[in-house]
Amino acid sequence: MSVQNLTGGAPWRRAQRARRIANIGAIVIATVGLVSAAVPPLRSRLARVIDIVPGIVPGTAAVMVVAVSIALLLTARGLRRGHRLAWGLALGLMGLSSILHLFKGGDIEEAVIAAVAFGWLAGQGFAFDVAPPRSTVRLTIRWGSIIAGATVALSVGFTLLFPHRLLEHSHKVMSPVVLVVAIGLVFAALWILLSPRQGRKLSAKEHLEERERARAIVDEWGAGTLDYFALRDDKDWFFEGRSVVAYAVRAGVCLVSPDPIGPPADRARVWAEFLDFVSSNGWSVAVLGAAKPWLPIYESAGLRSVYFGDEAIVDCGGFSLAGGAHKSLRQAVGRVDRDGYVTTFHDPATLADDLRAELLEMSDQSRQGDVERGFSMTLSRLFDPADTGLLLSVTRNSTGRVDAFVQWVPARDIHGWSLDVMRRRTDQPTPNGLIESNIIATMEELASRGDKKLGLNFAVVRAVLDGEMSGPLARLFRPALEAMSERTQMESLAKFNEKFDPEWVPRYVVLDAVDFVAAQGLVMADAEGVTEIPVIGRFMGRDR
Repeated sequence: MSVQNLTGGAPWRRAQRARRIANIGAIVIATVGLVSAAVPPLRSRLARVIDIVPGIVPGTAAVMVVAVSIALLLTARGLRRGHRLAWGLALGLMGLSSILHLFKGGDIEEAVIAAVAFGWLAGQGFAFDVAPPRSTVRLTIRWGSIIAGATVALSVGFTLLFPHRLLEHSHKVMSPVVLVVAIGLVFAALWILLSPRQGRKLSAKEHLEERERARAIVDEWGAGTLDYFALRDDKDWFFEGRSVVAYAVRAGVCLVSPDPIGPPADRARVWAEFLDFVSSNGWSVAVLGAAKPWLPIYESAGLRSVYFGDEAIVDCGGFSLAGGAHKSLRQAVGRVDRDGYVTTFHDPATLADDLRAELLEMSDQSRQGDVERGFSMTLSRLFDPADTGLLLSVTRNSTGRVDAFVQWVPARDIHGWSLDVMRRRTDQPTPNGLIESNIIATMEELASRGDKKLGLNFAVVRAVLDGEMSGPLARLFRPALEAMSERTQMESLAKFNEKFDPEWVPRYVVLDAVDFVAAQGLVMADAEGVTEIPVIGRFMGRDR
C-alpha cells in the first residue's frame, strides 16, 4: 500500500477500515462455525447430505469446522495488523469453512456467510502487506523442527522400548500426544508469525549515527518545548526529506512524541509517509503530547485526538514575587536565601569533572528507578557531551554542597527553555521551597539575558479538574479523576505550576482505532514510567 498516489490520510483510513472489518468478520465466522458445530444439523438436510456422501463425512466435517474456526480466531489477530500471511490463511479457511458447512449437514446459511466473506476479503489484498520478519520465520521453523523431531523421536522410542504386547497400549497414549503436539505447533506458529512486528534492531553505532542525524534536523527545525526530547536514547527515527519523526515500538504500538519535526510545508506529506511506514509494519499508532496545530493533520488521517492536559509556560520578565497572591512563594524563596543557598548556571556539556560527579551521585540517589522517566518530556540522560547548548541551574547550600539542580533544553517557539529534569537531595534535610527558589533564580537570570519564557511541566487533565471543561463527559469523569488525583498528585502538580502565573497550553494524545485504545493507554503509561496515569511520574513529586 502506498500513500504517494493519494492525498491526505485516505490510504491509512482505507487500509485500517479493511483490516478492522476483516478482523471482525473472521471472529464472526469462527463463532458461527463453533456454534454450528455444537448444534445438531437438521435431519432433513443431513439425510440429503448422506445420500450424496458417505455417512462418516458429516461427522468428520463437523470436527474440521471446529479446527477451522479456531484457526480463524488466530488469524483474526493477524488480519487486524494487516499480515499478508493472515490474509492468505483466512481466505483458505473461509473457503474451506464454506465447503465444510455444506458437508456437515447442508448448513446453507453458514456456507453462504463464509463464501460472501471470502469474496469480500479476496478484493482487499491491498490492505494486507505486512510480511513476518525473516528472523521470526527462521525462529519458528527452527523451534518447530526441534519440537516435531523430539515428538517423533519419543514416538519411535516408545515403539522400540515397549514389548510387542504393550505396543498397542502405548500407541493409545502416544497417538493423542502426537496429535496434540501437532495442533499445538500449528497454533503456536500462527501466534508467533502473526504477532506485531518489533522495532528495528540497530547496533549501538548505527543508533548513535541516526540520533545525530536527527539532531541536525532538530537543530534546524525544532522549536517546540518538546522537540529536543525527540533525541531520547530509547527512540528510533523515521526520516523523510528534511523531516524526522521520533517514535518507539512497544507491544505493537508505535508511540510518537513529539510531533514530527521539519519544514511546516512538508507536514502533511511527512505524516502520510510515516503512516505508510507504520501500516507496512502492522503497528497501531499513538501520539503523546501532541500540539494543537498538528491536530487537523492527524484527524484528516482518521486518528482521534483527546485532551490530555496543559503545559505551564511562564513569563520570565513579566513575573514578580510582589503581591498577596505570591506571599507563600515569596516567603519560601526568602527562607532559602536566608539559609545561604546560591543558584549558578552552567552548560551541562562543559561541566568540571568534580561537579559532574557530584550531580550524578545526587541524581542517582534521589531518582526513583534505574532510568530517567518520561517518554514525552525528558531527555533520558545527563551531561552527554553531544547535548550542547543546554542549561543547568545548580543550587548549593552555604557549604557549597549541591542540594538541587534543574536541567533545561532550548525551545525557540517560546524564545526560552523547557524543563527536562529536576533533582533535589533526599539524603539530607533541605528547606521547603528549594525547587521553587531554583526556578525563580533561573527566571531572573534568563530575563537578564533577554530570554522570554520557561516551559515548566504538565498538569494532566487540569481543565477538567478545575471545572473549565464542563461538558457531559467532563462531568461524568471528574469524580473519578479527583479521586485519582489524591493518589497521583495530579491536582498538586497544577497548583505547583500555578504559583508562577503560567499560560496554560493544551496538549493532546492522538489515538488509533477504538479497539487499540486500551493497549495504547497501557503503553503510554509504561513509557512515562508510571502505572496510574501517563506523565505524572516525571514531576517533582517523585523527588520531594
